[in-house]
Order: sequence, then C-alpha cells, then structure tokens
Amino acid sequence: MAPKKILVPLVQSAKELKSVHYAMSLAERLYAHVYILQQVDASGSDNPPSMWMGEALLDLINSARQAGLVVSHHITHRLLEEEIVSLVRNEGIDVLVFGDDDAAGERLVLQIKPLIPSQIIQVKGKDHINYLKQGDGAR
Repeated sequence: MAPKKILVPLVQSAKELKSVHYAMSLAERLYAHVYILQQVDASGSDNPPSMWMGEALLDLINSARQAGLVVSHHITHRLLEEEIVSLVRNEGIDVLVFGDDDAAGERLVLQIKPLIPSQIIQVKGKDHINYLKQGDGAR
C-alpha cells in the first residue's frame, strides 16, 4: 500500500494553523506525506499578520521534518482552487485538510468538493472535526 498524501491549503486570510497541526498529527499516524499549499499576496506587500503566520508555519514545518515527517511547502500566487485541483490530480492526494478560519476557506471547500475525488476534512476547532463525504468529481 502506497503512503497517504495529505494536502493542507492555506488561504491568504488564514489566521490560524490548526489545519496544519491536524494534518501533521494525521500524517504521523498514517506515515503520510504532507503537502502545504500557501497562497500569498501577488502584490508582495508586507502584512504583519501574514508575516507572523509565515514564520510560525516555517517553524512548524521545520519541527515536523526534524521529527521525521515528509513535508512539502508550495507557494502560489494563482487561484487556490486551480492549484488544489492540479496538485490533487498530479500528486494523487488522498486527503485535504482545511481550517475553518473564515468565509473564504468555506467557499473554497464548496468550490473544489465536486472537482476532486479526495476526502475533505474541515478542522473547525480543537475538538470539532467535520469529515466531508468524498467528492463526486473526476478521477
């Protein structure tokens, strides 16, 4: 059986990394490869909250790698929906893990759900996880 592959998309407006923490924990149990897809502002303007998130994310990735996890960090300026669908198809992603930070993330889940065959997990809070039905999209 091939190792599982987990994708964690991070929208620009993300304020928390709970989806990344959840994915890392899941990857540890499943011996999975974690792909983090981070959308960044194409204008290149520095935003203090996003700078803090970037530093916290890099610390988390480095800690996970030191613990033996396989983690890939991808950065995109394109539409996140297109990047997600492309990564799912090209890399054979099994599971997507989304945070429930804001309306943008919620809309993204609704947009991509019919386009991909992967399981989608929404991490809504510390003890609240929503497992969405596998998409009916193209395989």
